[in-house]
Amino acid sequence: MSKCLVADDSKIIRMLFDKIMGNLGFDVVEAEDGEEVVELCQLNEPDVIIMDYRLPVLDGIDAMYKIRSSKISKQPKIIFCSSLNDIDTIKDALESGADDYVLKPFDEEIITSKLAILGLV
Repeated sequence: MSKCLVADDSKIIRMLFDKIMGNLGFDVVEAEDGEEVVELCQLNEPDVIIMDYRLPVLDGIDAMYKIRSSKISKQPKIIFCSSLNDIDTIKDALESGADDYVLKPFDEEIITSKLAILGLV
C-alpha cells in the first residue's frame, strides 16, 4: 500500500486529506508542523507528502529542504497545498524542489488529477 504524509496545522484539512487519500488506497500519516513532517518522513518513508506552505515550528519550504537533503532511501513526491496564491510563492516552491502546488480550496478530483500526473494513482 502506498503511503501519504499529510501536514497542515488545520485538523479539518488533515481529516479531508485523510478521507481523500484513503479513498485512493493510501495509508495516511498526519503531521501538524514542519518538524513533525521531517521526523515522520524519516520514520515512514512516504511515497507522497502533501503539506501546507505555512506550517508552525518549521515552515513547509524549510521542511522540504531538510527532506530533500536527507539520506532517506527514497525521495517522496512533495505537493504543497496552500491558500497562498501569488505567483512568486508558487514559483519559489516549484523551483525549490516541490513536485506540484495545489491551491485551497481543493476537492478529490483536483487531488486525484495531480497524483495521476505524478504517476501515483
